Amino acid sequence: MKLLSIILCLIVSTSFGQSNQSTSESTKKLRSEAKKEWHNLSFKSDKVYGTEANRVYAEILESSKPKKKIVVAVIDSGVDTEHEDLKGSIWRNDDEIAGNGIDDDKNGFIDDVHGWNFLVDSSGNDVIYDNMEATRVLRLSRQLKKDEQPYPDWLTEDILKKAADIYNESSQEMSGLGQFSMVFKKIDSTARAEIGKDDYTFEDVKNLEGENEDIKITKRVFSIFHKLGIEKSDLQEMGSQSDKYSAYWLNFDFNPKAGMPSSGSEYGNNHYGGEHSEHGTHVAGIIAATRENNIGAQGVAYGSAEIMVLRAVPDGDERDLDVANAIRYAADNGANIINMSFGKGISPSKKLVYDAMEYAATKNVLIIHAAGNDSEDIDVTDNYPNDDGLDDAGKKSFLCIGATSPTKGKKLLASFSNYGNESVALFAPGEDIYSTLPGNKYGYRSGTSMAAPVASGAAALVWSLHPELTAIELQELLINSATDLGDKKVLIPGQKSKESFQNLCKSGSVINAFSALQQVPKI
Repeated sequence: MKLLSIILCLIVSTSFGQSNQSTSESTKKLRSEAKKEWHNLSFKSDKVYGTEANRVYAEILESSKPKKKIVVAVIDSGVDTEHEDLKGSIWRNDDEIAGNGIDDDKNGFIDDVHGWNFLVDSSGNDVIYDNMEATRVLRLSRQLKKDEQPYPDWLTEDILKKAADIYNESSQEMSGLGQFSMVFKKIDSTARAEIGKDDYTFEDVKNLEGENEDIKITKRVFSIFHKLGIEKSDLQEMGSQSDKYSAYWLNFDFNPKAGMPSSGSEYGNNHYGGEHSEHGTHVAGIIAATRENNIGAQGVAYGSAEIMVLRAVPDGDERDLDVANAIRYAADNGANIINMSFGKGISPSKKLVYDAMEYAATKNVLIIHAAGNDSEDIDVTDNYPNDDGLDDAGKKSFLCIGATSPTKGKKLLASFSNYGNESVALFAPGEDIYSTLPGNKYGYRSGTSMAAPVASGAAALVWSLHPELTAIELQELLINSATDLGDKKVLIPGQKSKESFQNLCKSGSVINAFSALQQVPKI
């Protein structure tokens, strides 16, 4: 939202020939400058606060092999299980015979060889898009009011106000994105026509000649994008957001899961990847991409972790029942860690999710959740799932992770990351993280969605060498052994003021796998 506002202001000012001094002073790091492995590196030798995973491989795994493969359940949008850098790290349910249409292991899921897909409609078709939760809440309220039916206990005035606020803010963003889309389509059309090809580069635009006003504006606006470190692919993606808001996220008439049960887990299929699996594939690669093939990404816990694929996150907000069922599936089928790189501001059936998380804790499962990307203090602003409704064991088996950037200075915390002295346990690298993408591709992505799997990978690396630890002991170890930066003054995400790191998360620390392994005997 904030980046959009900046871009729109820059576009408007540029279109009228006005200068904007802040553009030339932008300090946003271009993705091409980021080190592909910075999240695996160490401050001592590489001057970044990474996990020191590479040091674990060099100094520990050279002589000590993992004692146990740690199963990391990735509850996400799906994973390309055939990716060249991932297929050797995908969990396999050895008790299930692939493709025979029989529930061989009697766990209630047929042919669940690598996990399960809970994103289906009432006809069993895969669901790709869904509403925002605010849309679903407001739609339900309208329907109940129309039918003169009572509201459920959870549908309070406070929830309705929160849903309305989120919906209205998102509507404003949709409008802004629509304006942006029109501007981009105009300059893109000009660039393609003048350059004579669709796959033009920023350099091609820069070299355009002519006094035509359209060409001048096109050059100015693309120059701004280039200085901001925004690639053409980003522009194309941002240009499509308005359509998604209109067609899916904010559309009261779009309800892909209408007719689905409000309880139970007897639905879904074993479709693991497909459309919209980019996010989950990137997350999975951060954890377990192959290190031995000299290509692509370098997983934090390759050789120590296996990826269980659980589809429960659509392009839109996840549904609480799907999340709860995915957590229970993971806990019942051997997962040791659950990575949850998703979140939302309203959770109507949060008790379902809390109960599932507590159930996972009884199975000795560690849950790692992304803090969110709104530059908000989530001690004050809700971000679900969280540990607010968990019992003591559930809280001690849960980690909420914020994101850091590849710098050691005041901009250490990623500008988009949520934070919270009580809610966020640790920070982990989450900006410009290189990993796998569907179709044997690779790329950089940023978000607490990336920081969470970095932490999951670090946790798996430690646990694989010390499987005698309980989830609670591992959680405590990861917090106590992390790189302590408590006294360091950093910019508060989304603000210009600074604060001590220790006031922005519980530990005031960045996760460190090597340090955790060094401190295991001290538990």
